[in-house]
Amino acid sequence: MIKNKIIMASLLSLFLIVGVAHANELKAQKYKSPDGKFIAYVLPSRYSGESKIIIKTNKGKKLCSKDYGSEDGEHGFGVVRAGWSADSKFFVYSMSNSGGHQPWHSPIDFISITDFKVHSLDDYVGAIMDSNFELRKPDIIKADKQKEALDSEPFEISLSELLKK
Repeated sequence: MIKNKIIMASLLSLFLIVGVAHANELKAQKYKSPDGKFIAYVLPSRYSGESKIIIKTNKGKKLCSKDYGSEDGEHGFGVVRAGWSADSKFFVYSMSNSGGHQPWHSPIDFISITDFKVHSLDDYVGAIMDSNFELRKPDIIKADKQKEALDSEPFEISLSELLKK
């Protein structure tokens, strides 16, 4: 009797683990670069609302990763919008805070294929206030940054020119 209960509990646990893994797998998003050389994956992190970024070659070699997860699920970031620049040189993504902190702030990060490092647009132009951004050819990003307090102003900048500074 006890042996049957242990077997049933083990099977139930296995089904739950497989179910959670499958649910996380369904939330994963895949972004192929326009030139077809790279694939960016946006995966769920440890907690709901938080993300992990992985960039691989089209042959599967991992080039970089960044986990925006937190220990408590309330101090990390989740990807809201993502895409490649038209020239395939930058993977760009906006985020929101998983715990609702600073709801006005929507950081935009980008990864350059020249160094495969994560760069924060905030470091170059100030705090980004809207997760909706637009990518224009070849590597221009258009978004809204903080002007004063909760006032925003639009800006447009070339990511390759930004990294030259």
